[in-house]
Amino acid sequence: MEVNKDEAERCIGIAQAHLAKGNHAGAVKFVEKSLRLYPTDKAKQMLKSLESKPQPAKKHPHTPSARSTAPATPTPPPVEKKHTPEQAKAVKTILACGHDYYKVLSVQKTCSDTEIKKSYRKLALQFHPDKNGAPGADEAFKLISKAFTVLSDPQKRAIHDSSGGDPDSRAGPSASSSSSFYRAQQPYYANEVSPEDLFDMFFGGGGGTGMRYRRQQPRHPFHPHHPHHPHFNQQRRAQQNNNNDDLGGLLRLMPLLLLLVVALLSSLMSNEQARLYTFERTPTYSQSRTTPNHNIRYYVDPKIFARQTQSVPLRRVESQVEQDYYDTITGRCQIEQRQRNFQIQQASGTFFNIGRDESRLQRALNMAMPNCDEVRAWGKPAPRNRIV
Repeated sequence: MEVNKDEAERCIGIAQAHLAKGNHAGAVKFVEKSLRLYPTDKAKQMLKSLESKPQPAKKHPHTPSARSTAPATPTPPPVEKKHTPEQAKAVKTILACGHDYYKVLSVQKTCSDTEIKKSYRKLALQFHPDKNGAPGADEAFKLISKAFTVLSDPQKRAIHDSSGGDPDSRAGPSASSSSSFYRAQQPYYANEVSPEDLFDMFFGGGGGTGMRYRRQQPRHPFHPHHPHHPHFNQQRRAQQNNNNDDLGGLLRLMPLLLLLVVALLSSLMSNEQARLYTFERTPTYSQSRTTPNHNIRYYVDPKIFARQTQSVPLRRVESQVEQDYYDTITGRCQIEQRQRNFQIQQASGTFFNIGRDESRLQRALNMAMPNCDEVRAWGKPAPRNRIV
């Protein structure tokens, strides 16, 4: 499908990163995932090349002479990662949420898919084990990834909304099979993609943020990267030379990076200053106003609103208010449609109408959807949400 083309391209990028690190199996896995999402000639050629290329076998020499020359070294004590009290408190807060995935991502039950992705991006960067060294950060990071995979799947989200907890542990085989088609269209699920790979798919294959979710693997004394291996010093010197070259390139790019940071900060500050209104009354936003076209009520800060509308025309502000309100009810309408479709599936039974419940089916077909009704009242069609 055309909507999966970007994710398919991103999977090819991750496959190339795995191939560059010598991970042949990981490269094949993501090329095949790219083909499932959106078949392209590039992915087909890459898969053909990987299948024709034999996977390198790992050699583990075990000779008595080599074993005798390697001196025994004491195992160093585990190094405790540095962290702040605020980071430790934040980790405990996430872990205390348990299986309340809305609470984990700090979103409302009526949130849209865009809000779920935005919250995941923020929390994944905050609790990534390379960024947060507090005890339990690994578990918090995995819980955040789990919450995203559940709430981004309409079937699992509907089960979570109705019964709470982890849909994978509560749902039976029938519920699992009912969402298999949807899982085939999505690139991120806990059963297929690890928290590390999910993070890479959001942040550019591991190269864009400088962080990777690392899992330590035990190494025997004859591993090529072990300090007592004969070629270890040569490899280390070559790596140091490469690091020096990389540092020189980074220093040459430093002025450009500083310009980008300044531009990003200016954009964030302008976005913060541009918040002129809310849809709920607060002590600050206490003055009520109504748009002329659709009579949408919104609230402003009376102390600064008149001054701010001198630089921003009032007509433009009210047009933005109506657009934001329409986007909100559209997102809620999509949630209502997903819930209705799920109830229809549950009541329709399996093949040949086995287990069909007519009364439950009629209740699902007649389920009230006030947000979709309000979207239609605007003179626009309600967003389509297929039954999967």
